[in-house]
Amino acid sequence: MNIVTFVKHVPASAVTPKISASGTRIEEDGLSYEVNETDLYALEEALYQRSLHKGSVTAVTVGPVRAKDALYVAYAKGVDHAIHVIDEALRGTNPSFNVRAGAEVLKQLRPDIVFAGIQADDDLQGQFGVALADAVSLPVITAVSEVRIDPAKRIVTVIRELGAGFKEELEADLPCLLTVQFGIRLLRYTSVMSIVKARSRKIESLRGDAQPFALQERPASSHLRVVELSYPSNRGNCELVTGSAEEAAGKLVRKLVDGGVV
Repeated sequence: MNIVTFVKHVPASAVTPKISASGTRIEEDGLSYEVNETDLYALEEALYQRSLHKGSVTAVTVGPVRAKDALYVAYAKGVDHAIHVIDEALRGTNPSFNVRAGAEVLKQLRPDIVFAGIQADDDLQGQFGVALADAVSLPVITAVSEVRIDPAKRIVTVIRELGAGFKEELEADLPCLLTVQFGIRLLRYTSVMSIVKARSRKIESLRGDAQPFALQERPASSHLRVVELSYPSNRGNCELVTGSAEEAAGKLVRKLVDGGVV
């Protein structure tokens, strides 16, 4: 099977990012980066399906030069090929460009199945996989937690999560695109040495500012743009209720009543 999986290079959650003076982006200086978590689950599922059905797995990323580190992790985990659409101008932050670039890569690769994470840790929009499938006219199923592929019949059967403990089983024709939920596979430990060795592997680099990837409209005129970034406001306060259990309970109830909560 010809399998493609997308991986995004995102800021590590361990460090609180700083908002730039413009208020429309984060400062990259001092940030560390890692592979988006749900993309790691998508990668593990892609490799698992290759183990069952043979074929190859290609990992794709869209982003600045530093984003190639995500592909080295993918190589260390076992993918066969890696493609990097280099995007220094938008630095992976423009959804329209990310989808367009991903669509052009899929048109070239003509995969049997595509895996992507359900959402990216840096924007939590959960739109990339759905928009990408629409751009290349593929059926798409989201929040997938189990995958069974029948290459002979050219169908895939999946279990997807609906929330509140509910699930549903769906079937789709191949080729199709699946966005993968957390926990679909155990994430295997990837040693630093294996990532270092992966740096000798070839990454196919494509220029994002050249056709057919380049956007026809400038980022400033994009239909979707960042207006403002801001830190969460700290408007709450904490008050300690003292006394015995009965006294504290009475005080708490009175405060809730006075505050209009109950």
